[in-house]
Amino acid sequence: MIDIIMIGAGNRGYFAYGEALKAGGESRVVAVAEPDKLRRERFAKRHGIRTEDSVADWEVLLSRPKFADGVIVATPETVHVEPTVEALAGGYSVLLEKPISVGLSGVKALKESGVDTSRLFVAHVLRYSSFFKQLKSLLDSDSVGKIQAVEYTEQVAFYHFAHSYVRGNWRDSTRTGPSILSKSCHDMDILTWLLSSKALSVVSKGGLKYFIKDNAPEHSTERCLDCPVKETCPYSAVTQYLSDNVDWPVNTIGNDMSLEGRREILRTSSYGRCVFRSDNNVADYQNVLISFDNGAEACFSMNAFTTSKTRKILISGSHGEITGDFEKDSINVELFSGEHKTYLITHDSSRHGGGDREIIRDFVRYLEGKTRSLSTSFENSLQSHLMCWAAENSRLMGGMPIDPWSLADL
Repeated sequence: MIDIIMIGAGNRGYFAYGEALKAGGESRVVAVAEPDKLRRERFAKRHGIRTEDSVADWEVLLSRPKFADGVIVATPETVHVEPTVEALAGGYSVLLEKPISVGLSGVKALKESGVDTSRLFVAHVLRYSSFFKQLKSLLDSDSVGKIQAVEYTEQVAFYHFAHSYVRGNWRDSTRTGPSILSKSCHDMDILTWLLSSKALSVVSKGGLKYFIKDNAPEHSTERCLDCPVKETCPYSAVTQYLSDNVDWPVNTIGNDMSLEGRREILRTSSYGRCVFRSDNNVADYQNVLISFDNGAEACFSMNAFTTSKTRKILISGSHGEITGDFEKDSINVELFSGEHKTYLITHDSSRHGGGDREIIRDFVRYLEGKTRSLSTSFENSLQSHLMCWAAENSRLMGGMPIDPWSLADL
């Protein structure tokens, strides 16, 4: 039985990685660190963790002599680097929730700490989804010839963006980094992985276009509970959080999911704010053009203004094209010769197309010694982060081309 320490028992720690470990059967969580008392107790109860091993401060656990096989770090982004360094220094292997850090300084701190980063893996779970694994297989087999271009869109969905990036934890780039990093470093990673190539140049434009005070409806108010247009506004917090749904994203706004508990959260927290009067500053639409060293060009768009929450991709090859829709679990291959094939993807019920559970399975296999590494190693994952920081720098400079590897001597 593989023993795991969970640092952070919020949405990702509890619902994604905790549940995947619970379902796996080859591993168990033996300790948890979580500052929120209710979340800590909920996690400890779910996994049968002893009181002395259920603590508020991760330093308490990592100051002990090594007593488990691996550590999962699922804390907020601003608390990623320090526990990761301490866990690696203590001899643990670590699975770290993305992003590695909110800024380049965090990556530098990791590198300069002297810890062995060969035992550090980043939770780029999309690589483990059945959808993207099928795409990777098709590209590696040259099914449509030499890849010329990729058009890739992350359709964030209007309600998801409002929840996470206008009202939620990722609304302020000074605290959690730009939205292209917090939302789309997954996608930069997928592009480099699919193309097996290095990004040479990044150009980006976009910005905070809609969720600003100038676009507030007439007669709207600071908070949705009191707003006279709450019945017609598509971004109303009343509509989003006070329905019968208490699953994601509602279960992330607080601990009390009773109707009155949720009302109180809307009265007092950022989740009850008008989306046009929040303190958000991250881009709600961004285009990124990437040139790769294998000659391929990729155009990536992060778009908040969609009804569906999905990822769509068009891969243009010398002999055909591949189109895919992540949420519909469908991939179509059309060759210029007229041949056509459709792949309907199947996976388990875990989020990210089965990727949440699969990456945990692979991490456990690694800890068992059954595999030498994960594909999402620290070194492999670094490129996606440099691309995101380059994209944000380019956007802020009006679309200037930037070599992502020029950002730091790593």
